[in-house]
Amino acid sequence: MPEPVDRPPPTDKEIAKWRAEFESIGREAVRLAIARGQGFVPVRKRELAILWLREKEIGTEKRERAAAWYAKWTLDAAIAAAVLAAISIIVALGIVRL
Repeated sequence: MPEPVDRPPPTDKEIAKWRAEFESIGREAVRLAIARGQGFVPVRKRELAILWLREKEIGTEKRERAAAWYAKWTLDAAIAAAVLAAISIIVALGIVRL
């Protein structure tokens, strides 16, 4: 029985074409196709789809972390401003003398 022969690795042009295809069909469609085992032949295209999907997820996670950091920083700044405003009002009304 002959041994299976490995196919040559995909060219840069093929990889770019596959990535463009993934972009056009979208993340959810790629995820469903991978889960169902459909649509990505040869196997290297499926492997690239998994890698592409993970890269997209990493990008999303980074954006979410940045947004969460910004929201926390904004909340901290708002609390500090509220505290300073309350102190200013107390001092202005003469409740506490400095």
